[in-house]
Amino acid sequence: MSKPKLSADFDVDTPVDHNFHLSPSEKIKRWEATLPPDYWEYRQKWEDFPKQKIVGGFPIHLDIEATNACNLKCVMCPRTDMIEAGTFWNIGMFDFEAYCRLIDEGINKGLCSLKYNYLGEPTLNPRLVEMIRYAKQAGVVDVMFNTNAMLLTEELSRKLIEAGLDKLFFSFDSPYPEKYEQIRAGANFDQALGNIRRFMEIREELGSLRPFTRVSIVRMKDNEDEWEAFQALFEPIVDAVAYVDYLEHTGQSNAERHLVDLGSRKTKFCCPQLWQRMFIHPDGVATACCIDSARELQVGNVFEKSTKDIWLGEEYQKLRELHASGRFAEIPTCARCPLAQY
Repeated sequence: MSKPKLSADFDVDTPVDHNFHLSPSEKIKRWEATLPPDYWEYRQKWEDFPKQKIVGGFPIHLDIEATNACNLKCVMCPRTDMIEAGTFWNIGMFDFEAYCRLIDEGINKGLCSLKYNYLGEPTLNPRLVEMIRYAKQAGVVDVMFNTNAMLLTEELSRKLIEAGLDKLFFSFDSPYPEKYEQIRAGANFDQALGNIRRFMEIREELGSLRPFTRVSIVRMKDNEDEWEAFQALFEPIVDAVAYVDYLEHTGQSNAERHLVDLGSRKTKFCCPQLWQRMFIHPDGVATACCIDSARELQVGNVFEKSTKDIWLGEEYQKLRELHASGRFAEIPTCARCPLAQY
């Protein structure tokens, strides 16, 4: 089997390759050499299913939000806007028993990949390590999450590595302390950077190549000229360095101030996520879109219906039909999506 292109190996975070910019490195090649065939089979599905409009019996990937709580108030985050506006829903942890049922349901139906965050900080969930261990023991191929690294203690670092975590993505939005702490309100530059450095040391001490680590910056007006300095800071530390362009989420009131000029691409748009993944929130609400922070595209609730039934259900299928036929603009949320013009 020919391997999917490299950029696809990291785009669970972002639904289109244009929005993901990865700095290549020998560390990536070293990590790739360790990947088993089932990883490449899963990545091939990730590429092929949207192109060929294949609806598997279960999502390839689930974004299960371990918690929608967060210890920071980042200026570009839609959660921050909604908290300030009083429009955010109840904050809670994902029920562990319900989580186990989701994994048990999906593992023999096509579930290959898991990510534990959407708007929250997963390390706030005290059962995160158990969640990772359960998924890996069940046979999930690719298990990952994003973190701001503020709570990444030595003890937690060891437990995450030993539980079998496959990828760990650090969010770090400036190489300069003052700018970083302005963007990531409530964070401490030295503490977060120190935690990342120590995590990499512990991984080395344990003789492991996993989890694969990446640090990424959200490119916006506040930091659009900092990419080279960001690379210089982190390339000696982690496995990969990347940036993503800021995209406006639904439900954001102050989004425009963060936008950078992305050009004026105008192409046909058919969102690949509808054939790849499902987002599941701590209250069981299932949504279909990575930037639908206002949860306008609700497709069901996993506490009321099976994930398979939601995935194959009428709401999801209608979204797929409209996108596949070029009529995505008939869906108000999709019509406003910046990816449609990206």
